[in-house]
Amino acid sequence: MRKCRRALMIAVGMLTAVVVAGCSSAGGTTDTAPKETTEITFSSWLRGSKQVVDAYNSAQNEVHVTFKEVASAGDNYTQLTNQVKAGNAPDVVTVEYTRVTEMASQGVLKDISKEAGALVKDSYPPFIQSLVNFGGSTWAVPLDAGVLQLYYRADLFEKYGIAVPVTWEEYKAAAKKVAAADPEVRIGASAAGDSVLYAALAWQNGAKWASLEADNWKINIDTPETREAFKVQQDLLDANLVWSDKGPVLKQKQASGKILSVISGSWYAAGLQASFADQSGKWRVAPLPSPTSKPSAALYGGSTFGLSKNSSKADAGMKFIKWMTTNPDGIKARVAGGSSSVFPVNEKARTAAAEAFKTDFFGGQNIYDVATKGMAAVPEGWVWSPAYATTAAKLEDESTKVESGASKFADMFGPAQQATVSDLKNRGISVR
Repeated sequence: MRKCRRALMIAVGMLTAVVVAGCSSAGGTTDTAPKETTEITFSSWLRGSKQVVDAYNSAQNEVHVTFKEVASAGDNYTQLTNQVKAGNAPDVVTVEYTRVTEMASQGVLKDISKEAGALVKDSYPPFIQSLVNFGGSTWAVPLDAGVLQLYYRADLFEKYGIAVPVTWEEYKAAAKKVAAADPEVRIGASAAGDSVLYAALAWQNGAKWASLEADNWKINIDTPETREAFKVQQDLLDANLVWSDKGPVLKQKQASGKILSVISGSWYAAGLQASFADQSGKWRVAPLPSPTSKPSAALYGGSTFGLSKNSSKADAGMKFIKWMTTNPDGIKARVAGGSSSVFPVNEKARTAAAEAFKTDFFGGQNIYDVATKGMAAVPEGWVWSPAYATTAAKLEDESTKVESGASKFADMFGPAQQATVSDLKNRGISVR
């Protein structure tokens, strides 16, 4: 009897649920209470970030983002590390490709394989995936690729009778022609002193400075591929065919037409037009000169977004990250103001950036098309080690000897390898 009565009660309950559901679907009794907005914080130094946050907050009301500006990339990592230790790091953080493995290994970043693993796998090329995936986990979502390329003054190339160089040997020949025509003019500036450019040139030439096999890091900085990449750079420096000035002096020469080209990342376009607005229409972009006639490039910068270890709002944070990196509205908000020439890795987002970027400064040229071709020529397999900050610091120390003529480019890489391996061992990271 009790079993029958209980079964009847269950049946009545189920019927009631069906009726209520039917009434709700018919527009009868629905829960119209507004959902509570989730508050998250986001830190970055990237141009256009505030505009992105404002656009996102205006576009929806499920997540509200508070923007915390970071002064520069140089300030970012120590600040983040300290914030995580103190338990007050922002939810969403900006990390360059060069530092993803380091921030992950130091416990700054949260493993977001569950939230973003499929997104990264489905939306980004393999060489980009290797920059944010390691140890079987996904640690960040890519925004852009800082494709290394050649920015050049079309009017001055024409004046000196120079064709756009396809190879580094052609670049050296053009440098000789310019210097011979006018001792006060050079084709460009020396690579000496720029550790990120060192890595990019080695990458372009097929070097792989780090790899992770099982739980062991392998460091291969001082290799034939690396040294080969700097033969032309050494020739240019030895023959005084490129400027070796830094900062303001180099900028003055660029302003006065004494420097014909700049080798930099795709992000440089916005800064170029901001700094030299009076040269509008004179600049163009070309693929990076290659070691051979076959196109080859590398990345010179590029950023990702991840969740800090402190964040307890993964779902809200990932909604914002996905919008920033793949939604056309998010990309247009960053580019439309003119302060950013971000080159998104995601194809749909890249199309939106190209549409939003004004091409007048580059004589109407579609610079995103150039960067797209450059990205397709980036060798796969490059990985940044967890001690790249140490690698960079040692390369910069050794650069002073190169700039003074006391040593050669090729001499830098042995000490950099030793310093990197030593740092990893001191931190208890398995390395060979």
